Amino acid sequence: MKKNENILLENIGNELPFSVPENYFDQFALQMEEQIGYKHTHNHKIFRIWMSVAAVFVGVLIVGQVFYSTHQRNLAKNAENYESYVLSQVDESSLLDYYVEPNTK
Repeated sequence: MKKNENILLENIGNELPFSVPENYFDQFALQMEEQIGYKHTHNHKIFRIWMSVAAVFVGVLIVGQVFYSTHQRNLAKNAENYESYVLSQVDESSLLDYYVEPNTK
């Protein structure tokens, strides 16, 4: 068997065994974009803007609906409370007299 000799770095030298083509890293991004075929288009930006506007519009409608339904519930509660208050201020005999006596107008 052959005995492995220790290889010294001085015997190998500083020469690199591999090389890279000229301007490879400078043009790498451009070449990759060309190969993938991904191109930014103006239509893509316009579509994104319109989708944002639509999302804001839908959000405003939903928030408006929530506030409107809350307002309607409050109005119904206020009307019910007012009716209860008025009925609590009138005694039962006065109320019966009002409904039993004919209007003389």
